[in-house]
Amino acid sequence: SSTVTSTASIPGDCTLVEPKIAASPVVDLPVPTTPPAKTTITIPRNVHFALDKSHLSPASTIVLDRIIQVLTANPTISVDLSGHTDPRAPQAYNQALGMRRAISVRNYLLKHGIAPQRMTIRSLGFSKRRSNEIGKQPYALDRRVEFEYRDFRGGELEIIDKLDDLQLEQ
Repeated sequence: SSTVTSTASIPGDCTLVEPKIAASPVVDLPVPTTPPAKTTITIPRNVHFALDKSHLSPASTIVLDRIIQVLTANPTISVDLSGHTDPRAPQAYNQALGMRRAISVRNYLLKHGIAPQRMTIRSLGFSKRRSNEIGKQPYALDRRVEFEYRDFRGGELEIIDKLDDLQLEQ
């Protein structure tokens, strides 16, 4: 067990005195008979990118605008942004490309009023592919920024995969 002292010496000839707090009387609060209603929020999981690109397509900005609506209406939700690539370039190049994609999404969210404290960004390159298949569709699914949400209220989030902005190679 540790001992708590009531005063501490602070450099500069100051003394910190911890205030004495009177004990609060115990009050019995009514117990709610029904739990509060849970709200389910539907929000996209990702946006997609063209081959070797980190700029947002018009279709991706539509997906991001929906995410912004949800984040603006629910300030207790924070998000991790992970940039991903397909596996067709060296690892170092793909790490940098994944980061540029995550930064592009973060900058769009910042520009639309989402506080930077609510976001983290990272690149996963091609380390977490959507599938192990080869082809235009699997590679297009790999080229994304994925959102991982946390709601500090404990609300329920329905995370959906949006493919409206999928960009297949020509």
